[in-house]
Amino acid sequence: MDPNLFHLDWERTFEVLAALVVVSFLTERFLSLFFENRLLLPMFTGTGLKEIVAFAVSFGICHYTHFDAIRMILLGDTTNWPGEIVTAGIIAGGAKGSVKLFRDVLGWKSSAYQEYEGLRDQGSTPKEAAKRVSKGEAPSPIRPVRG
Repeated sequence: MDPNLFHLDWERTFEVLAALVVVSFLTERFLSLFFENRLLLPMFTGTGLKEIVAFAVSFGICHYTHFDAIRMILLGDTTNWPGEIVTAGIIAGGAKGSVKLFRDVLGWKSSAYQEYEGLRDQGSTPKEAAKRVSKGEAPSPIRPVRG
Protein backbone atom coordinates (compact mmCIF):
# COMPACT_ATOMS: atom_id res chain seq x y z
CA MET A 1 0.00 0.00 0.00
CA ASP A 2 1.23 3.44 -0.88
CA PRO A 3 1.76 5.39 2.41
CA ASN A 4 0.67 8.59 0.66
CA LEU A 5 -2.85 7.17 0.28
CA PHE A 6 -3.26 6.58 4.01
CA HIS A 7 -5.87 8.59 5.89
CA LEU A 8 -7.93 8.15 9.03
CA ASP A 9 -11.69 7.92 8.90
CA TRP A 10 -12.33 10.34 11.77
CA GLU A 11 -16.01 9.46 12.10
CA ARG A 12 -15.14 5.80 12.62
CA THR A 13 -12.27 6.76 14.96
CA PHE A 14 -14.55 8.81 17.20
CA GLU A 15 -17.14 6.01 17.23
CA VAL A 16 -14.48 3.53 18.35
CA LEU A 17 -13.21 5.95 21.02
CA ALA A 18 -16.77 6.50 22.26
CA ALA A 19 -17.29 2.72 22.41
CA LEU A 20 -14.08 2.35 24.43
CA VAL A 21 -15.28 4.94 26.95
CA VAL A 22 -18.75 3.39 27.26
CA VAL A 23 -17.41 -0.15 27.65
CA SER A 24 -14.88 1.11 30.23
CA PHE A 25 -17.66 2.69 32.30
CA LEU A 26 -19.84 -0.42 32.04
CA THR A 27 -16.93 -2.67 33.00
CA GLU A 28 -16.04 -0.49 35.99
CA ARG A 29 -19.62 -0.42 37.27
CA PHE A 30 -19.90 -4.21 36.89
CA LEU A 31 -16.61 -4.86 38.67
CA SER A 32 -17.47 -2.47 41.50
CA LEU A 33 -20.01 -5.07 42.65
CA PHE A 34 -17.08 -7.32 43.49
CA PHE A 35 -14.25 -4.88 44.24
CA GLU A 36 -16.31 -2.84 46.73
CA ASN A 37 -18.16 -5.79 48.25
CA ARG A 38 -17.79 -5.98 52.02
CA LEU A 39 -16.92 -9.71 51.97
CA LEU A 40 -14.52 -9.55 49.02
CA LEU A 41 -12.70 -6.33 49.98
CA PRO A 42 -9.87 -8.15 51.82
CA MET A 43 -9.22 -10.43 48.85
CA PHE A 44 -8.71 -7.54 46.42
CA THR A 45 -7.03 -4.97 48.69
CA GLY A 46 -3.30 -4.53 48.12
CA THR A 47 -2.89 -7.70 46.06
CA GLY A 48 -2.88 -6.39 42.50
CA LEU A 49 -5.76 -8.73 41.64
CA LYS A 50 -8.09 -5.90 40.65
CA GLU A 51 -6.03 -5.03 37.58
CA ILE A 52 -5.72 -8.66 36.52
CA VAL A 53 -9.45 -9.30 36.94
CA ALA A 54 -10.31 -6.06 35.12
CA PHE A 55 -8.05 -7.04 32.22
CA ALA A 56 -9.44 -10.59 32.08
CA VAL A 57 -13.05 -9.34 32.05
CA SER A 58 -12.16 -6.72 29.42
CA PHE A 59 -10.46 -9.34 27.25
CA GLY A 60 -13.51 -11.60 27.58
CA ILE A 61 -15.72 -8.77 26.36
CA CYS A 62 -13.38 -7.90 23.48
CA HIS A 63 -12.90 -11.49 22.39
CA TYR A 64 -16.59 -12.39 22.60
CA THR A 65 -17.66 -9.27 20.64
CA HIS A 66 -14.58 -9.19 18.34
CA PHE A 67 -13.81 -5.66 19.50
CA ASP A 68 -10.37 -4.76 18.12
CA ALA A 69 -10.00 -0.98 18.24
CA ILE A 70 -6.72 -0.98 16.30
CA ARG A 71 -8.13 -2.88 13.32
CA MET A 72 -11.36 -0.88 13.40
CA ILE A 73 -9.56 2.46 13.32
CA LEU A 74 -6.94 1.38 10.77
CA LEU A 75 -9.53 -0.49 8.65
CA GLY A 76 -8.24 -4.04 8.90
CA ASP A 77 -10.08 -6.82 7.10
CA THR A 78 -10.67 -8.86 10.27
CA THR A 79 -10.14 -8.52 13.98
CA ASN A 80 -7.43 -10.55 15.71
CA TRP A 81 -6.50 -11.52 19.24
CA PRO A 82 -3.44 -9.23 19.57
CA GLY A 83 -5.71 -6.27 18.79
CA GLU A 84 -8.30 -7.59 21.22
CA ILE A 85 -5.60 -7.80 23.91
CA VAL A 86 -4.54 -4.18 23.31
CA THR A 87 -8.19 -3.08 23.30
CA ALA A 88 -8.79 -4.98 26.56
CA GLY A 89 -5.85 -3.15 28.13
CA ILE A 90 -7.30 0.18 27.04
CA ILE A 91 -10.70 -0.74 28.50
CA ALA A 92 -9.20 -2.00 31.78
CA GLY A 93 -7.12 1.17 32.09
CA GLY A 94 -10.16 3.29 31.31
CA ALA A 95 -12.13 1.41 33.95
CA LYS A 96 -9.45 2.27 36.49
CA GLY A 97 -9.70 5.92 35.43
CA SER A 98 -13.46 5.88 35.83
CA VAL A 99 -13.03 4.51 39.37
CA LYS A 100 -11.03 7.64 40.15
CA LEU A 101 -13.76 9.80 38.58
CA PHE A 102 -16.58 8.13 40.52
CA ARG A 103 -14.79 7.93 43.87
CA ASP A 104 -12.59 11.03 44.02
CA VAL A 105 -14.37 13.57 41.84
CA LEU A 106 -18.04 12.64 42.18
CA GLY A 107 -17.80 11.01 45.62
CA TRP A 108 -19.83 7.93 44.61
CA LYS A 109 -18.67 5.12 46.90
CA SER A 110 -20.24 2.05 48.45
CA SER A 111 -20.77 2.14 52.21
CA ALA A 112 -18.18 -0.65 52.56
CA TYR A 113 -15.60 1.45 50.72
CA GLN A 114 -16.46 4.50 52.85
CA GLU A 115 -15.89 2.41 55.99
CA TYR A 116 -12.60 1.17 54.54
CA GLU A 117 -11.44 4.74 53.84
CA GLY A 118 -12.42 5.80 57.37
CA LEU A 119 -10.28 3.07 58.88
CA ARG A 120 -7.39 3.96 56.55
CA ASP A 121 -7.66 7.58 57.72
CA GLN A 122 -7.40 6.33 61.31
CA GLY A 123 -4.09 4.63 60.54
CA SER A 124 -5.06 1.04 59.72
CA THR A 125 -3.11 -0.75 57.02
CA PRO A 126 -5.07 -1.55 53.85
CA LYS A 127 -5.29 -5.26 54.75
CA GLU A 128 -6.37 -4.57 58.35
CA ALA A 129 -9.00 -2.08 57.23
CA ALA A 130 -10.38 -4.45 54.60
CA LYS A 131 -10.59 -7.34 57.09
CA ARG A 132 -12.36 -5.19 59.69
CA VAL A 133 -14.89 -3.97 57.11
CA SER A 134 -15.59 -7.54 55.93
CA LYS A 135 -16.17 -8.65 59.54
CA GLY A 136 -18.49 -5.71 60.24
CA GLU A 137 -16.12 -4.23 62.82
CA ALA A 138 -15.82 -0.83 61.15
CA PRO A 139 -17.90 2.11 62.30
CA SER A 140 -20.49 2.88 59.66
CA PRO A 141 -20.12 6.26 57.92
CA ILE A 142 -23.88 6.29 57.43
CA ARG A 143 -25.66 7.57 60.52
CA PRO A 144 -29.25 6.38 61.14
CA VAL A 145 -31.87 9.11 61.45
CA ARG A 146 -33.44 9.13 64.87
CA GLY A 147 -36.85 10.61 65.31
